[in-house]
Amino acid sequence: MQKILSGEMAGNGSVFFGFVFIAFGGLLFGYIIGINSNIVTTGQVICPTDWTGNVGDWTSVGYNQCWKLTDLQTGLLSSLNLIGAMTSSLITFRFADDMGRKIEVQIGAALYTIGAITAGASPCLWGMFVGFYVYGLGIGFAMHAAPVYIAEISPAAIRGSMVSAKEGIIVLGIFLGYLFGFLFSHIDTYGWRYMVLIGAVFGVIMEVGITFVPQSPRFLVLKAARSGVGLLGENATMREARSALQYFRGDASTEEIESELQGIYADAQASVNSGMTKFTDAFRYPKQLFIGCGIVFLQQVTGQPSVLYFATNIFKSAGFGGSAGALSSTGVGLMKLIATLFTVWRVDQYGRRFLLFCGISMMAVALVILSVAFYHQACDLPNISVRDCPKDSLSLPKGWALSTVFALCIYVSGYQVGFGPIAWLLISEVFPLGVRGSALSLAAITNFASNIMMTLTLTTVTSALTACGNYTMYAILCLVSLAFVQFVVPETKGRTLEQIEADLGGGARNAREVVNAQGNTMAVVKPNDA
Repeated sequence: MQKILSGEMAGNGSVFFGFVFIAFGGLLFGYIIGINSNIVTTGQVICPTDWTGNVGDWTSVGYNQCWKLTDLQTGLLSSLNLIGAMTSSLITFRFADDMGRKIEVQIGAALYTIGAITAGASPCLWGMFVGFYVYGLGIGFAMHAAPVYIAEISPAAIRGSMVSAKEGIIVLGIFLGYLFGFLFSHIDTYGWRYMVLIGAVFGVIMEVGITFVPQSPRFLVLKAARSGVGLLGENATMREARSALQYFRGDASTEEIESELQGIYADAQASVNSGMTKFTDAFRYPKQLFIGCGIVFLQQVTGQPSVLYFATNIFKSAGFGGSAGALSSTGVGLMKLIATLFTVWRVDQYGRRFLLFCGISMMAVALVILSVAFYHQACDLPNISVRDCPKDSLSLPKGWALSTVFALCIYVSGYQVGFGPIAWLLISEVFPLGVRGSALSLAAITNFASNIMMTLTLTTVTSALTACGNYTMYAILCLVSLAFVQFVVPETKGRTLEQIEADLGGGARNAREVVNAQGNTMAVVKPNDA
């Protein structure tokens, strides 16, 4: 963050401008996570136990109604945007490298807007479900494009901060979701609609803003190389690539632009020479796929969806009822944002692996505290076990209830120091240029599929294991994650994308590279490449 706000970033103002609207897709992803706790809760979509108004079903139409959902239906409603995201991730796996990063973001913005309006304005349950699914389609397009787009337009010296800052925007969205959830939680049965419709406003801003941002120069150069155009070719694609690179490098000289373009072209040409022309070529890089898919899988199964999607309900279980639960989750969102800003500030200094170790360790400690705290959870109704107790009647002793607030703050801080920003940063760095779009789609599919699994089964698993058992399981998975980082994850700090590809077995190995003091890669391109 220091680099973004300092004079070093001042020379890359166009990168920052592009980042804002690219990362808006992350804001809307975070926003739906934040408001979910206040949508799928009693008094909003779900009828409270003392509700005397209209109880809707799948065929009923009207705005003055709520619904009594089963555990499975509750999990499905919370997971619909993730199911949509995984669906569109399958589409990007096949077509991302044909569409380009900018078009993906534009499609995502349109789907966000349509989905939010459909869900928020629907007078029936099935229309709400459709709206959240369409919104989720937007997540898949936007979140696939964002880390790649940002990594490809950013200079090496600030790439870590920029891609990590995208996670900061997601957290800002979560915080705004919690905040608007709190503000509208006082409006029974209608408040959730206002929360959702605000997302449509953000979607329109994203759609308008991205029209002024050029396409990724790396994507354009790869497109030119695949069509047989040389580095010095003067066709429309290469002219657009030079223009886009000049836009993102601001006051850089022509010589500096051409030097960087040489490195990009050498990598693109090496990808073409190696035969990487199909979206299925991503499977030719199992090491990178194991790193990328493994880190995002562990990111989810260590409990992140449970804490974020059901934060308000967790606080209610801890004894913070009504709007106090929504306010408490807003505080957690603020803590999450502060921790993310720290990572953005220090990621290019401390490195990826160190921050992962710190963050995952914090999560493990927090989960142990949560497990012990919820071991003391009791049912307020006589002769009823915790497993059979209605959610509204579960409570914790005051001391343990306060410890859950402390533990959740540690947990979300740890997640944002490590997994949150670093996972997506790593997957934007480790894949070769020629397969970056399709490979990142596979990582995104893994991410959303594991998130769906965790969210969809959370209520059922918690009923079976109790909250105490659930958090114990997550703590054990944190220990597995630490071992994964130790033995599998590489350090990519300070390396250009072309250098990382060469280290892990990517395209730049086919061209002789010269790296100057500023970390820019210059390749001596063979005559037939030009």
